[in-house]
Amino acid sequence: MNRIFWLVCVLLTTYHSRLSAATTDTTALAGRDLKILSWNIYLLPGIAPVAGRTVRAAAIADTISKLDYDIIVFQEAFHKKAVKAMREKLKSTYPFMYGPYNQPKSKVRVNSGVWIISKLPLKELGTTQFSNGKVADKFALKGAALLEGTVGKQTFQILGTHLQAEDKFNHIRREQFTQIYTKLLKVYQKEGVPQIICGDMNTQLSEQEEYNFMLKAFDAENGFVSRAQQHTYDGTTNRLAASVWKHAATTLDYILLRKNGLPVKAAYRYISTLRKEWKKGKFDLSDHYGVVLEIKF
Repeated sequence: MNRIFWLVCVLLTTYHSRLSAATTDTTALAGRDLKILSWNIYLLPGIAPVAGRTVRAAAIADTISKLDYDIIVFQEAFHKKAVKAMREKLKSTYPFMYGPYNQPKSKVRVNSGVWIISKLPLKELGTTQFSNGKVADKFALKGAALLEGTVGKQTFQILGTHLQAEDKFNHIRREQFTQIYTKLLKVYQKEGVPQIICGDMNTQLSEQEEYNFMLKAFDAENGFVSRAQQHTYDGTTNRLAASVWKHAATTLDYILLRKNGLPVKAAYRYISTLRKEWKKGKFDLSDHYGVVLEIKF
């Protein structure tokens, strides 16, 4: 009996230590200039049959308010009530908020879901809106937004986007990659000013042809993902993802970098597995995990 008791205690301690570790996102790059989180937070519009969005949104805001990101780029920030609740909780920590972009003029459409919050003031350079969305994406005004800021003496640009969903629409995503490059990245490119591209690209890392097209279209680079978690959409570790993909795992989300002639000293990437109990027995805050980039210019 005693052996069973101690075994249970060890298992519980291990579980809680893992849970605690998953909610810290401890900074790993000493002397970093920026720490950026890109995260699809699964706050679908009110018409979508997804329960608990406002409760989950409050848990997301409570979790990230205690962490040390400088800039956060959200995707799927659609649900008005949930986003409003997050604004209230985060406005003192992240006083500079931009978006959600591409607000609709019709009640049958929703915005892009791209929402950027920052501890640093940013300047909005430009936005673009896709016109080729298919299926559910026809009703979301998806696109991209490009902003510019300065940390220390270094100017940088940061872009947030969310592309067409579903594997069968590769041709649509290819058009969208090209649109982002020609309408924003190329137009505002400056020598020595890096462009950081954040978002849910809906492009699987394992689909090498499409993945390589993305990198080439943006003229950007990805990097090695540190730490144990390697996938941003993982039905083996995330119950919300498992409800859609069962036990499949893939990567759809990225933070890419266009250095534009700047010799970046270090760039450290990892998958953020933030968790918090928002309902009894439910810890996953979104169906996607976020991507973190710590960068030293």
